[in-house]
Amino acid sequence: MVHLRRKARNLLSQPTNENTTTQDTHVEEPDHHRTWLGLRTFESLAYSNYRYLWSCNFLVNAADWLQILTVGWLMLRLTDGNALLTGTVVGIRTLPILFIGPWAGVLADRIDRRKLMASTQAILAVTAVIFAVLVSTSDITETGTTGPLKPWHLFLYVAVTGMLHTIIRPLRHALVPNVVPRVAMPNAMALQATTRTATRLLGPALGGILIEVFGGYDWNFYLEAAAYIGALIVIWPLRTPYRTKSNAHESTMLQNMGEGLSYVWNHRVILYLIAIMMIPNLVFQPVVFILPIFVADILGSSEGIGGLLLSVMGVGGVTASIIVATFGFKLGTGKTIIYAMILGTASILVMSQVPLLPVTIAMFLIMGFSQTHIRIGNPTLVQTLSPDQLRGRISSFYQFDNGFTPLAVLLIGALAEFTDATFALTLVSLVSLIISIATLIFAKQIKQLD
Repeated sequence: MVHLRRKARNLLSQPTNENTTTQDTHVEEPDHHRTWLGLRTFESLAYSNYRYLWSCNFLVNAADWLQILTVGWLMLRLTDGNALLTGTVVGIRTLPILFIGPWAGVLADRIDRRKLMASTQAILAVTAVIFAVLVSTSDITETGTTGPLKPWHLFLYVAVTGMLHTIIRPLRHALVPNVVPRVAMPNAMALQATTRTATRLLGPALGGILIEVFGGYDWNFYLEAAAYIGALIVIWPLRTPYRTKSNAHESTMLQNMGEGLSYVWNHRVILYLIAIMMIPNLVFQPVVFILPIFVADILGSSEGIGGLLLSVMGVGGVTASIIVATFGFKLGTGKTIIYAMILGTASILVMSQVPLLPVTIAMFLIMGFSQTHIRIGNPTLVQTLSPDQLRGRISSFYQFDNGFTPLAVLLIGALAEFTDATFALTLVSLVSLIISIATLIFAKQIKQLD
């Protein structure tokens, strides 16, 4: 343990974005003329390696949102509207983070990050095709289901893809500082967020349309597989000119894990930033996962409206991403994160109390806007405070809160099943709003981060 603490202290004294590389020695100079209306909104896209990474993440996130929408509605049909199972099947996709998440971070620091990401996407594509074939052999209607597809197949599919996404998550964050210099990090992280928010806008809308037009779900899974194949193709040419040489392979994986934990414990600001992510991961995400319940039971609508709401949330997210990419965090990154927590939780409370479609649309817009500010600001701070040798591990610790999302979904889904969705959302939003306001009052270290 003394050895691990000494190594962590040594890492604290090292710069967090050196240009020492393991294999890619060419450091690309950006074309600073690539601006939009004189603004530096898209300056990180001047780096070709960042363009490869951005395109890959866009396709992976598009596939992810297609799965979230389709699996939720598919379970709702298979179980005749069971709220608990519908919320849980989507929620368990993050459960593997609790078991293999930190070890995935260790792998990201020991193995070539590009190759690890590419191989994982190949397996995801094969898995999606197999499940699409299973769905296509079943007849699923509002009145009943015939064929081999059973609810447990959905749980198995989501669990397998959840494990694979657990490997990808720390890689996506750790690779950003490897393809752009430190000065471009805020812009790069903001544009990285657009891959999630833009696909939230496009993916669910397209998925909802396909379900409505073709009256089936299998096409969505074939499209998901195609997105993974596209991601595999665009990630292959990527190089990492800003990656620092890692010596993680010189120690055991257990020692690597201890080294990462020791660093986070000695660098408490990162620990606090990890804790703050409980709000978006345990509140905002479960709301998305139980969306079919809210749309069907409270709004009295169908898949098309569900896809529309997720798309509106994407509009809010894209807007926030562009604002941050262009202007940065004018209030300070730390303060912006806390204000966004308050605004986002308040929007859920309003939505639960005024269950009208126009109000719900407005609140989803606000929720997407605020959540994206958190998801840009928080990882930007974490990545810039972390040495590259530990970025995979710290990214996995940072996303560890995601592993508790299934528990939150289970509790909210159970509340919705035994009371109603309105009561469940009201309770969750009130508690999280109180926590957010308390953070604003007492979290002085976070508020000082710029």
